[in-house]
Amino acid sequence: MQKHTKNYLQFFKPHDEQNIPCEVCANRAVDIHHIIPRSKFGKKRKEEQDHVENLIALCRVCHDMAHDEKFSKDYLSKIHFKKIKSINTL
Repeated sequence: MQKHTKNYLQFFKPHDEQNIPCEVCANRAVDIHHIIPRSKFGKKRKEEQDHVENLIALCRVCHDMAHDEKFSKDYLSKIHFKKIKSINTL
């Protein structure tokens, strides 16, 4: 399992790791997407790329739209931080 996927699962602790909802549309997520691309971190900040704040669960359609820049990084971050906040208030 890739490090970023493991970090995401450890933080959110889903009941069923095979059926995580897409954070945008609620369909079944198939990818844990880096909101800020890994290539933007460089060698000195490489560890930061896999922090949960930079990881969002997306279905295939939403993941493709994120890569096509149809979803801005700000939009994805806002959605994702709402989910993080909901976990932290439990």
